Amino acid sequence: MVTAPPSQPRTPLPPDAPSAALAVDIGGTKAELRARAGAADSGVVRIEWDAPGRPRAPDFDDDIERLDAAARRALRAVGATRPRTAVLALPATLGAEGRVSRWPGRPSWRGRRPAAELAARWNATPLVRDDALLAGYAEARAGHRTRAGLLYLGIGTGVGGAWLPPRPADTPPEGPDELRPCEAGHLVVRPDDGPLCDCGQYGCLQAYASGPALLRAAEARGEAAALAEAADACALAVAAIGELLPFATVVLGGGVGATRADLAAALSAQLPRRTRRGSTLPEVVPAVHGTAGSLAGALLLALSAGPPEHPSAPDAAARRGGAATTRTLETAEGDPRT
Repeated sequence: MVTAPPSQPRTPLPPDAPSAALAVDIGGTKAELRARAGAADSGVVRIEWDAPGRPRAPDFDDDIERLDAAARRALRAVGATRPRTAVLALPATLGAEGRVSRWPGRPSWRGRRPAAELAARWNATPLVRDDALLAGYAEARAGHRTRAGLLYLGIGTGVGGAWLPPRPADTPPEGPDELRPCEAGHLVVRPDDGPLCDCGQYGCLQAYASGPALLRAAEARGEAAALAEAADACALAVAAIGELLPFATVVLGGGVGATRADLAAALSAQLPRRTRRGSTLPEVVPAVHGTAGSLAGALLLALSAGPPEHPSAPDAAARRGGAATTRTLETAEGDPRT
């Protein structure tokens, strides 16, 4: 497959222009963005990395250009031309200087600095947080019980996690850094005979409970067997984490966790068998934010972390309200980067 050369970087956004809070959730198959200025809300602007029927080789430079174009669309929708504060929700492992050290979902990002690339275009340095951490933060602020601790599991293309320590009362966290990210997906639940995970280990939770793993298992052994295996792997992981970290609530989010009520029910049924006798079983609940937890958490952080809004933001934009719409940037017809 021949990949078109990346577009030239755009002119950086002016630093004194009307601004808005910008949230960006970057995944392996898609990215979602949302901007807000006062009462004006852009809704969700979505990028599908692959157009239907037209897979493309992952390319970091092209991905950055498409993210920049989508950000400008979201900002224009709320009458702004630059981000006041931008937050990136990212599943990749970051090393020194914000360089991606590992991301099987977008291998071309390895060694690159996404925050620095976008900062050069936006005149604002994005804050970068783990996507599961931001989703857990959004859920912890959404009314779940938090006094005895909370574990968030984001089950989708991969499996991520975040833990909120016990608190004096059922109060929400003030910021995402009160939680701790945990690589729950790479907790080895069956080391001897488990399937190979894309991290190189055998028997990881992600090799059983992620969306791709469930599809492979369903094709090989049937839907019921795949679900039972995934639920048991989740129960083993929750029980193991529970021996180290206290929590009374398990929130299931992500494209699989938030949409498969049968997985939550099967996990709840398996927990008594996999949890040490005499232990208090956690309650398993679906994510309030559904599949949009990372984006919701990124927007919460962007709204709370930034300076006051630019006074010249148009009043007309504020009257648009917060429409919960989704805008998809199509690649089949025309170039969305214009």
